[in-house]
Amino acid sequence: MISLLKGKLIHRNKNEIILDVNGVGYQIFISKKVSDFINDKPTDVSSELTIHTHLDVKENSLTLFGFIDEKEKEMFKLLISVNGIGPKIAHNILTHISFEEIVSLISGSGLSYQIKIPGLGQKKLELISMTLKDKVYKIDIDADYKKSRQASAGNNDYARLEALNALMNLGYMRNEGEKIIREVLKANDPETKLTTEDIIRKCLEYISK
Repeated sequence: MISLLKGKLIHRNKNEIILDVNGVGYQIFISKKVSDFINDKPTDVSSELTIHTHLDVKENSLTLFGFIDEKEKEMFKLLISVNGIGPKIAHNILTHISFEEIVSLISGSGLSYQIKIPGLGQKKLELISMTLKDKVYKIDIDADYKKSRQASAGNNDYARLEALNALMNLGYMRNEGEKIIREVLKANDPETKLTTEDIIRKCLEYISK
């Protein structure tokens, strides 16, 4: 079983990379977290990457799915344990929302109603939530995220999702909105908690530059 690969990034599409490991090119379907990591870091073709992987074995195919860490891989394995959720659907989920957003979806927090994943209806999302609600906290969730789950609805996670929803309503694609919000938050003092209105205002200022 291939559980981790370390090599040079030699090709990248939106949700897929090829990693050269000692002269062998591995095609890996990556999560949103891995994609964001590549976008945010000074990482380009020929950069070295370490990817946690899950090998899906079918009669006529071998497919590698890649994750930023073991925690995210465990979430993938939980998702494919749900009736009717195969590796492709689980990968689709992880290319659209982060680990933290999936936890919000499963736990039934106030953020879940904003989560929309192409090709996945509300009934299927509810099935995921019902099936995994008692299992998701067995994953070692970061202490910082545990604290944020206990914070008020005005925390940055909530505000970020609200702002993203507003940008999408203005006609921006999800990945475009996420990129704008990342740039805005990167320029902001991390100790300062921004409201939804603050983030939207800063996003509009960023767009108008």
